Amino acid sequence: MKMKKLTGVICAAAVTLGMMTSVFANPSISTVSYDPESVTAEAQDSIPDGMKVEVQEPDTTRYGNKETAEVVDSLNSEDKKITMEEAMDKLNVDPAKVKTENTDKEINPLDYDFITKFADLVLTDGTNVKYDNDGNVVSAKVTFKAEAAKGAKAENLLIMQIDPKNGKVYFIEILPEDFDPETGEITVTFPCLGPFTILEKTQADA
Repeated sequence: MKMKKLTGVICAAAVTLGMMTSVFANPSISTVSYDPESVTAEAQDSIPDGMKVEVQEPDTTRYGNKETAEVVDSLNSEDKKITMEEAMDKLNVDPAKVKTENTDKEINPLDYDFITKFADLVLTDGTNVKYDNDGNVVSAKVTFKAEAAKGAKAENLLIMQIDPKNGKVYFIEILPEDFDPETGEITVTFPCLGPFTILEKTQADA
């Protein structure tokens, strides 16, 4: 049976992907600051009472898919390192057969680099965390600011998200009308909950 999608909307100030002073193995990748914000009243009707869509620091012990946990841990760790090629191999993604989720555009992930660490999009009541609503997929429209994306071109950016339950990988194209290069503000509809990061096309391919 096809799972129903429930949509949540997070307000504009919900999360900021910002540059923070830190030393870690993957150089030039931004860490993520977490500023949770409640979903709007309109979206609240689509999720259980007392719960909201929120962005948190990933806790990979909650993931049902070990490959997802390994990739997220490797990118976010201060003493590990992972390349895009290694991530695609670990997640069993054929780079030659990838299309964006929202625009059905053919892309090659190997043409991109990670520019932020993973953040986790979750459903929570403040204590308990879920990645679906009793088996129903929760799709969330989120607006956030990414310091690492300032000055970039929308056509060179992608969102990469992984379903932590099954390891399915989604690539989401950032549309020009949904991106402000001066502030780094991005609006994107995530197909599910779970870890996400921002990718930028490498200079040789941009």
